[in-house]
Amino acid sequence: MTFSATLPDRLRALLRRPLSVAWRRFLALGLASLALVTFFWPDVGHPAVVATRDLPAGVPLAAADLRLVSLASPVEGTFADSTDLVGRPLASPTRAGIPLTDVDLATTPPNQAAAAVQLADQALAAVIRPGARVDVISPSGEVLAENATVRETQGRVVVLTLPRLNATRVAAMSLDQALAVTLR
Repeated sequence: MTFSATLPDRLRALLRRPLSVAWRRFLALGLASLALVTFFWPDVGHPAVVATRDLPAGVPLAAADLRLVSLASPVEGTFADSTDLVGRPLASPTRAGIPLTDVDLATTPPNQAAAAVQLADQALAAVIRPGARVDVISPSGEVLAENATVRETQGRVVVLTLPRLNATRVAAMSLDQALAVTLR
């Protein structure tokens, strides 16, 4: 009979032998210690800013409107610090306890506004994409706004972000007639 020197064979031979009482107690103590440490291990979690109360859209956020909580799993786009959100308006209303993400924040700067414009040219409406820069022109050829940013498109209607003074004029003009835009 020959003895095998390979590691798997040696492990099998060790496992076939009964463990002594001292080794069994040592293993039991180790497993109990591991269970105790795991039970009391602090849950670090993932920090996220949530609303303390139901918040309407468009109102700038105050420090009292926000609190930091720890979530069990990460949520894409959340903020780990409330100082990043103070003073910024929400794009849509939100409920208390819901994590705030970058999508929830209004992207329109305070000195600008968004206005929906019905385009005169259907073919041009199909070409325009969000992020494009355009000039808005009335049917009489007057330039109503320059360098407006396309925020969203829906068929012949385009939502533009432009200076607040121009937005009012463009929105009023767009109620009565379709407007033209030129791409920059």
